[in-house]
This record gives sequence, C-alpha cells and structure tokens, in this order.
Amino acid sequence: MSTETIFVSYSSDDRPFALGLVKELQSLGANVWIDQLGIGLGENWDNAIEEALEKSETFMLILSPTSVESQNVQDEVSIAINTKKKLVPILIKECELPMRLQRRQYADLTNDPDKAIIDILTFLGLKEKASTSLNKILALIGVTEAPKKVIQKVTEELTGKKIKQEVNAQDLLVSDAEIEQAINMHKKGIKKNWQMIGIVAFISVALVSVLFFKTDLLTIDLKLAIPACLSLNLLSIKPYSSIKKEVRNIDLIELLKLKRERLTRVINNLNATEIEKFNNEFYNYIKI
Repeated sequence: MSTETIFVSYSSDDRPFALGLVKELQSLGANVWIDQLGIGLGENWDNAIEEALEKSETFMLILSPTSVESQNVQDEVSIAINTKKKLVPILIKECELPMRLQRRQYADLTNDPDKAIIDILTFLGLKEKASTSLNKILALIGVTEAPKKVIQKVTEELTGKKIKQEVNAQDLLVSDAEIEQAINMHKKGIKKNWQMIGIVAFISVALVSVLFFKTDLLTIDLKLAIPACLSLNLLSIKPYSSIKKEVRNIDLIELLKLKRERLTRVINNLNATEIEKFNNEFYNYIKI
C-alpha cells in the first residue's frame, strides 16, 4: 500500500460525500488530507491548504457541477497539474468538465460505481475487497448502492425451446445511444419540413410574380391563380404542425434522458413493469 499523501479537492456543497470518502479511505490505511480534518485550531486556512497541496503526491478531485464552477477548486487543479501530481478525478454528479480535464480518465460513481470504487482502490494501492465498505457512502450522492450486475431473468423462444438467460437490468432500458438517435431523427424531420415550407413559399412567390408581370395572364387567370396560391400555402400547414410536434418531442426526450440517469442509479429496485413503462414512454416520443 502506498504511503503517499492524498490531497482532496472539493466544493463545499459536496462536503458530506468528501468527508465520508476520506474517513473510509483513512480506515483502510490511506494517508488522506482534507481541509475539514487537516487544519488545526488557529491555523490560517490558505497557508494550511497551500502547504498540504505542496507536500502531497496525489491529487483527488471530486467532480460535480459546483466544484467545476468553484474558483478555489480550479486554482487547486491548476497547481496540481502544473506540479505534475497524480490526478484521481472522481465524478459524483453529471457536469460539463473543463477542457483541461475532458481528456483525463475519471472514476464514474454516477453510472458505474462498482468499477469506479475498484479503480480508485487499485490506483491508491488498497485492497479491492475493501470496496464493500465504500458502498454505504454512495447514498450521499443519490446512489443507494452499486447496481447489481444481473437482476433480471428473461425467457425467450429459440427453435421451439424456452431458454432462460440472465441479463443486466440496465440493458433492458432504452440506451443513451437510442435516445440520441431519436433526437437526431426528429431534428432531421424538422429540417425536412422547413425545406418543404420553403419550397411552397417559393412557388407561391413565383406564381404571384408571373401574374404581376404578365398583365395578359392577370386578366384571364386571376380567378384561378388566387385559389391556387391559397391552396399552395395550405400545403405548408401540415409541415409546420409536424415541426411543432417534433420540437415538443425533442424536449420530452431530453427530459427522458435525465429520467434514465436517475433510474440507472436505482436499477436494482426496478421491476420489469417499470422498465417496460419507461421504454414505452420513449417509443411514444419517437413517433413522427
């Protein structure tokens, strides 16, 4: 096990999780420093943090929407990168990562806590079997426990025989890729309908122009041309209605993405009916 000092950088909003993680790691023998436990009575906070960061060899970064916006955290990240410390980024809430962190591998506690915990322990040189002791802190970030790998049994027909196979429950949910594909499909539909409206508008303008510049046609076909222009413009009503529907469906699918993220955190508590209900909701939104 490594005896290197680990400096923990976090946002104050994430303090309960950060403290819980640190205490668990310390109980496993890791040498972890966090301001809440490492700064003594009467010490200057800035000086103590700067000194601890300077002496540490490993920089553990708790990633969340508030931490990536925190100037103090970003200052600490800059020092850690510039001094070439070992980085251990841990994602605890979905957020947009700063550019300098986007190409760095991070432990993802939001989507795959089992793997994330093992990766953290392995990197720090701690025993993997200790991962079970860390599961209880997941509740602090809205993850009740690491999702079970296999929780559903599916029976399917194959050559006249019923075969039971175990599958990962998360795989039964509509995937992120399918959701993105549905959004792109609606965007293409919107573009196509706008093109249709543009064509109708162009033909209408062209017809009116012909009538105004061809005076002989104006006197002869005026009664026919006006209804024709109106009929052409009526053709744009359906594409416009479709655009409104597809825009609404895109908004609903975006909400569905957030719902899927929440469901994957409690996937082990879902039954087949709840999974089917979610999938049916998605299929309703992809209808044109």
